[in-house]
Amino acid sequence: LLQAVRALMIVGIVIGSIGCLIAIFALKCLKMGNMEDNIKATMTLASGIMFLLAGVCGIAGVSAFANLIVQSFRFTSYSDGGFNMYGGGNIGGLTGGLTPRYTFGPALFVGWIGAAILVVGGVMMCLACRGMVPDKQQRYDGMAYKAASHHTIYKSEPRPRQNFNDSYEARSAEGRQSNQRFDYV
Repeated sequence: LLQAVRALMIVGIVIGSIGCLIAIFALKCLKMGNMEDNIKATMTLASGIMFLLAGVCGIAGVSAFANLIVQSFRFTSYSDGGFNMYGGGNIGGLTGGLTPRYTFGPALFVGWIGAAILVVGGVMMCLACRGMVPDKQQRYDGMAYKAASHHTIYKSEPRPRQNFNDSYEARSAEGRQSNQRFDYV
């Protein structure tokens, strides 16, 4: 069982590292060649799935080891507790041979917390890839133009030249005159 726990943890570390590398290249601020947003969204989804798998491997490995600790804790006992054949009494079995007892240590809790963070990060990355894909049915409220026919003749009309003082007076969309050079409102 210990070999399976080691294998799960190593697989989780490798998958998490590969997912981290893919997530770095999937950043929007990093441009390489002609990468489009849909490719980056696919890369983000792949790294999110890898983070999820790494978290599941981590939780499974740490939980299997915790189960092994619980089972070994139940079935171990003090050996040679009480009086021995020489008449000496062992107080509480402290001088007799003890089998090692394992308890939950900080490494197990760090493993569970780290795996939970990987799962949460993987879910967030899987959800974030949806926002990166452009909507296929974007609504465009533009104007429709009719193509010019072969018989259309365009004539340019000469514009009257404005006076120097009139050039600073801009008109707004409603037709009001403004004293400013640029009318933003």
